[in-house]
Amino acid sequence: MQVSDVRTDPAVFIIDDHALISTTIEFTLKGRGINAVRAQVLGKTQLQGQAATLQPGLVLLDLDLGNGVDGRPLDAATLAGEFVVQGWTVLILTGSTDRGRIAAAIAAGAAGWLSKAAPFPDLIYAILDALAGRPVMDAGERERLLVEHRAAQAQRRSSDQVLSRLTSREREVLAQLEAGKRATVIAEESFVSISTVRSQIRSILSKLNVKSQLEAVALARSLRKQRRV
Repeated sequence: MQVSDVRTDPAVFIIDDHALISTTIEFTLKGRGINAVRAQVLGKTQLQGQAATLQPGLVLLDLDLGNGVDGRPLDAATLAGEFVVQGWTVLILTGSTDRGRIAAAIAAGAAGWLSKAAPFPDLIYAILDALAGRPVMDAGERERLLVEHRAAQAQRRSSDQVLSRLTSREREVLAQLEAGKRATVIAEESFVSISTVRSQIRSILSKLNVKSQLEAVALARSLRKQRRV
């Protein structure tokens, strides 16, 4: 590209692994004279590198990006926060209805979110509003999402505190119990006595304040589910 071809007007940087949607949005915006650019490679380093060649405007960010080129999951909330710090407005575009993930992106600084199920003209108008700095999200809905995010964070911290009572070995035994293994099998596979495993199980029950292995397994699964919210 010649230096004279480089555009200096604020860009709409489209980060979406759905080629049809991202291409359609790109061409529609370009038809309106907007500097719309699709992400070339879905990798954290590559995205930041491409963004650095653009004038910060609006990042249109999908929540479900899967794994990047390095094989690691691309976390939309983390990306949103980083782009906001760099001076971009971030608008989430997603087919997901997972409010926890949407709330995390909003808490990271995203200006709002759009559903891919919305009529296409409505998506374009919302994108134009966001690029112009106009509100794209009801203030009440934003606050509800932030409240939900704070509650989820508190729940995760509580879950972490409960599980942190266990030693690393006790967490291993608990995981084996969750997998449906009996104490005798755990002892055999760990090359320790059955009395040792039973002692570890008693300690697990005591620390988790439950009365049976079934309760311990149910609680552990519940806590891990809370941590993923």
